[in-house]
Amino acid sequence: MGRAVKRHRPYKSPLRADQARVTSQAIVDAAIALFSKHGYSGVSLDSIAEAAGVSRATVFTSVGGKPVVLKQAFRAAFGRVAGADGVQMPLIERPRSREVRARQSVDDYLVGYAGICTSLHSHMSGVYEAIREGSRGDADVNALWIEVNAERRRGAATIVADVKARAPLRLGLVEDEAADVVWVLNDPVHFQMLVHDRGWSEERFREWLTRALKVELVGAPAHERGKR
Repeated sequence: MGRAVKRHRPYKSPLRADQARVTSQAIVDAAIALFSKHGYSGVSLDSIAEAAGVSRATVFTSVGGKPVVLKQAFRAAFGRVAGADGVQMPLIERPRSREVRARQSVDDYLVGYAGICTSLHSHMSGVYEAIREGSRGDADVNALWIEVNAERRRGAATIVADVKARAPLRLGLVEDEAADVVWVLNDPVHFQMLVHDRGWSEERFREWLTRALKVELVGAPAHERGKR
């Protein structure tokens, strides 16, 4: 009989895995800051590597090329605010959303939803705008742009269903159109324009978004009509 072949299992070092996670996080953190400030074209892998304190080759091996780094930066910025950081799941299933979705009145629900949007935009609208910019000239970034906008549109449909479960939609408004309205209103570009470009406070933005969602989805109460 031949000798039994001894199979060697690959050795996995916990320390090495921890170091890899720390390195990847440093790269992603640097990317979030740089993409938010300089957009897509204004950031290179070299600048990300320098900010993270690693080599350009390490950026490639730890995370990937520039489009992949951008995607990881967006996902990380999103998860840190929405809850369940590092886990791939829709916004509506994350901890902050579950708390808001437990609210019974449509007013409380929309206040909570606008608050989540404002917090998200505050932390990742710059990265989102980098995706918007990069999508115009990079096929991989364009695929990411399509992906995140499809996610926003699916989430908007859920928001409308939640609203409809609490109050009738505005007269003449059908669910599909209502979801389109939410999809437009929760676009981070509004935060960029009103807060970063026009100097609004985040609280003023949150109040505006709450009011816009309420008026568009269920209509303003009689005592609020005519108010600015």
